[in-house]
Amino acid sequence: MRPILALLFICLHLSTGTSSSDDRRWLVSLIDLVELDYQDQCDQRATAAWEELLGSNKGLSLKLERDKAYGIFASKQKTDIKTAFTAPSLSPDDDVLRRRVRLLLQPGDTLLETEQWIRLVTFADTALNRIRFSTDYDCGTNINCTLRELHNSLSRAQDEESVKRMKLSWEAHLPSFSEYVENILPLARNASKENHYNTVEEYWDSLVEHEGATLKAREIWDNIKPLYTKLHKYVSLKLKGPDAVGNTLTVTSLKSLSGEDWSNLIEILLPQYPDIYQKLYANLQLKDIGGLNAFSAADKLLTQLNIGDIGSEILEASVFNGSCPPVIVDWCQPNKLKFASCKDVSIANYMDAHEAAAKIRYKMTAAMHSNNTYILREAPRFSAIYEAIPGFISLLSLNPHTLDRAGLYPVSRFMYNSNHHRLVLQLIIALRDLPRLDYYLAADEWRLNVLMGKIPPSKVASSWSEFRKNFSKIDPSNVDLLGDPYVLLNKPHVGDFLGIILKYQIYQSYAEELMTDEGDLTEHVATSNARLIDTMMQGYSEPWPSLVSDLLAKRETALEFTALTDYFRLLDEYLDNQLDPSSDVTVDDYVEPPEESPVDNEIPVEEDKKEVEITHDNIHDNIINTDEEPNFKFETSTVGVLEIKNPVAPRDQDKDEIKEASYNIYWWIGIAIALTIVVVLVAIIARKRHNHRKQLERQRQNSHP
Repeated sequence: MRPILALLFICLHLSTGTSSSDDRRWLVSLIDLVELDYQDQCDQRATAAWEELLGSNKGLSLKLERDKAYGIFASKQKTDIKTAFTAPSLSPDDDVLRRRVRLLLQPGDTLLETEQWIRLVTFADTALNRIRFSTDYDCGTNINCTLRELHNSLSRAQDEESVKRMKLSWEAHLPSFSEYVENILPLARNASKENHYNTVEEYWDSLVEHEGATLKAREIWDNIKPLYTKLHKYVSLKLKGPDAVGNTLTVTSLKSLSGEDWSNLIEILLPQYPDIYQKLYANLQLKDIGGLNAFSAADKLLTQLNIGDIGSEILEASVFNGSCPPVIVDWCQPNKLKFASCKDVSIANYMDAHEAAAKIRYKMTAAMHSNNTYILREAPRFSAIYEAIPGFISLLSLNPHTLDRAGLYPVSRFMYNSNHHRLVLQLIIALRDLPRLDYYLAADEWRLNVLMGKIPPSKVASSWSEFRKNFSKIDPSNVDLLGDPYVLLNKPHVGDFLGIILKYQIYQSYAEELMTDEGDLTEHVATSNARLIDTMMQGYSEPWPSLVSDLLAKRETALEFTALTDYFRLLDEYLDNQLDPSSDVTVDDYVEPPEESPVDNEIPVEEDKKEVEITHDNIHDNIINTDEEPNFKFETSTVGVLEIKNPVAPRDQDKDEIKEASYNIYWWIGIAIALTIVVVLVAIIARKRHNHRKQLERQRQNSHP
């Protein structure tokens, strides 16, 4: 009925003479109707996508049907709006209406010819369904396992040969690489022409809504790559020894399928005293904080930040028997979202749950505002802010005060070896974010090179592997790129890249506002969250770069790499010292914190140790002794994890003084002993001199009778 009404509006409009104000009213009415039709399409596609995620027998066919129909629908709506739209009908202050029109006239890949659009979604949907639901992966001891079991086995694998077999079984389920480069990737070039752009790079930049986005990403990466290179060398050193430093690493040596996340290596790379990692990991396991429990913890953090929770209805309607990371399905209506995730417990899944929960909250906030129009909430664009704000909240999930409130690690322990704890936290996060930045840019650059003809056709089949070796010092297979949904659907990763950069700028902007270094950053964000909420409320009513200044409290107006490098300054210096055998950096002795009574909802230490032996084959046995001295005297002015420098103990001044004294007790004892020795030596010398003088006096008296 709605398409018929839309056509009726157009016919009446074209057949009658109207004024400029009448033109505007006709246009507004038409766009309102089109957006209602888009809402219906979103509802139908979400229902089909959810059925497919649940593994329904008809889930894939239903999803294909709805995705194919959506492309045809979007292309037709664009034609109808273009016919009715006349620029003079809009006044200079019609910015919102003008933006709605533009977004509807340039809906992205759906402007492909019908046959090409169907080819694209059929290739991608079929491939992703097969990867997600195959049950004949090789998990080592079990050769018929699921994708979730494959990920778990990969994280626990003890040798590279086992990882190779697992990865090969995964690659066997990927689509044809030749079909992709011959029939699917070239569709990006066709889509750019249909959207009136000269190159795919310009087209992708437009979808990210940042002029020169890819160029900006290259510029930022040039400044971040030295840190990535140091991390790569450190991994090589720990995995292969000094002779391997600077050489290419295979994806399988990273215990990864695509090399975009190195978190599975964390226990091999830990410093000598990883107290915070051990206790955090053990408490996550003992409290079973995975799946629903992980999302419940994320919901609590959102509430603590006064951003709003995601609600019990969404949690109850979602499922946790799938694979990770989580997949969100949005019906494009307020509070109507679901997600599918796994129930496995790990630090990576814990952070992913916080990021996914924050994205859901972001969508809910935008749905209640954004001028209440569909296209300003659900535009086919890739916003770096949509990635950055949830990413920032995932950083806060490892904030010491947040961990303390969750009963995962007491903040009072940061009084001891604070730099060392900060270093471990930074290493955990760096193993996730730095490889992702590298992979995102590499995936985009390789595709652009193929499309621009920079790679000879005869070498395209093996070009991904060669490109990644040169770009990342990582040796993948020639096909593992096809496990990436963005690659299968010809979507750009540059928005994800810029989102990671921006999340560190958000972190820095809040950290610099703390009155003291001991401040609680999570608490501060809760009292100063207006700029986060205001940005989420905007949705896509404006291009996201115009919102950056307000989001960062007007400290910066553009994307900068310095916030990320400042955040990882401790790690940067640690890597320098680890990679330099001649380093003579002075170190402090590691101070073992005193035994403490468990805080509320914290697992007792005795139970902690016992359970670790059962669930993780004794995590202490998996730590390699690097024979290094801990707790380097790093510079403490960095804003990276700023709030955990000299963190606050319970607010009792007398106790604070006692703890401070106990922290320096060894130094004071040393001073006291040294002073005692000096006093004794002086007394002995004085005594000897006194006796010597008496002896001389007696000799003089004897010589003069």
